[in-house]
Amino acid sequence: MRHRVCAALIEEQQILMVELHTPSRTFWTLPGGGVESNETKEEAIVREVLEETHLHVTVERQLYEISIDQGTETCFLVRRVTNSSVLQLGIDPELPLDQQELRAVRFRPLNEMQNDPQISRLRLLS
Repeated sequence: MRHRVCAALIEEQQILMVELHTPSRTFWTLPGGGVESNETKEEAIVREVLEETHLHVTVERQLYEISIDQGTETCFLVRRVTNSSVLQLGIDPELPLDQQELRAVRFRPLNEMQNDPQISRLRLLS
């Protein structure tokens, strides 16, 4: 069973997202990834956000948990740590450098993302 985590980092009515290019499609998604066997879901999301965006975050609270094909996806509301690094695109350490799927990272306006499946699950957008 493989559990996944994702992070909702919201600042000034914008949400942090990463753009992925996979062999089958290109899309924007919340930062996140798989939970390793030796870590909690909270530890995993802090690690994943750092890997993908170079930002240090802390977990505020869990927003949702859903069943997915091989486990669960848990989304957390996170907050940027004061004096965190500057936002920049990271890498997926599980993939070779010439096969990276991460292509962009940026804050996107929440009002433009309402139809995104992950964003529509968030309970804090009112």
